[in-house]
Amino acid sequence: MPPRPAQRSAWEQMQAVLAARRYYLDRATKSAISAELGISRFKVARLLDEAVRQGIVTVEIHAPAEVDVDQSLRIVETFGIRRALVLRLPDGPETFRREQLGRACAAVLADLIDEGDVVGVAWGRTLHEMVRALPTLPTSTMVQIVGSVPTSDLRVNSLDLARSMAERAHGEVFALHVPMVVDSADTATRLRQDSHVSKTVAMFDHLTKAIVSIGAWQPDQSALMAALPGALQQTLADAGAVADICATVMDLAGDKINAGDLQGRCMAITSEQLRAVPTVIAIVGGPVRATAIGAALRSGLVHCLITDDRTATELLARGHGAPSASAS
Repeated sequence: MPPRPAQRSAWEQMQAVLAARRYYLDRATKSAISAELGISRFKVARLLDEAVRQGIVTVEIHAPAEVDVDQSLRIVETFGIRRALVLRLPDGPETFRREQLGRACAAVLADLIDEGDVVGVAWGRTLHEMVRALPTLPTSTMVQIVGSVPTSDLRVNSLDLARSMAERAHGEVFALHVPMVVDSADTATRLRQDSHVSKTVAMFDHLTKAIVSIGAWQPDQSALMAALPGALQQTLADAGAVADICATVMDLAGDKINAGDLQGRCMAITSEQLRAVPTVIAIVGGPVRATAIGAALRSGLVHCLITDDRTATELLARGHGAPSASAS
């Protein structure tokens, strides 16, 4: 039989208690504890390890009530993204929950943006709710990465979103004063040659972060879909469209769909440019978008997801397939 571990003396146990109290409660360094107890730093480290093993020191982690840590971690593990934040929201209609999600995201955005960042800003209803509640942000530059989005809601103006964020960040704004979708590739080419438009488009290659939404390819769930003629909507649907980010339409596997002439007509950041952004944060909620969110996460374009608990439950219930090799 293997030898039983030696019983520690009362003296050594007392040393472990003293070392643990000084290290964990008083924040003393191991060097300081070594000098106080007259033992080596190596022995201090050993005493601290033993204090944990023997139950002298126990650790409890209390997650904030508004964060669902388990679902957040499961999304990261399931889809292989860097980070997920699942927020518990009060019950109510989806419009109410969208407002709550936007406000909650506003409270955490300052932690996601660093001083000097160049942030690409897309469009989305939740993003607008977020902007309305934004605190002061670290000084940074905001770049509108999607053209003007048509909407019947007069409170929602896609041209104002990046500008409002820039005001909170006391930084410069690069606006994109063109429609998200134009009538032809020739029109889009001419618009990109405009000095004001080209100045903004040039910034797409210099983004350090991007904040986007995810549209679901169904009525009233995608601003991009709503901006397209019915025939093109159907062409993309027949090709397997389930989701869109900015102007990139994806199928269930997260692969980019190139059907129709959409790409030439869009005034927005391309999938290639979005993929080159170091950190892309998707802020989106609503269980009806779960399939679309899953596709977007599989595309590899999104690094971080912020969503609500109902959406996360539906997203995880639907599972996932193999990640897309590329959405470009």
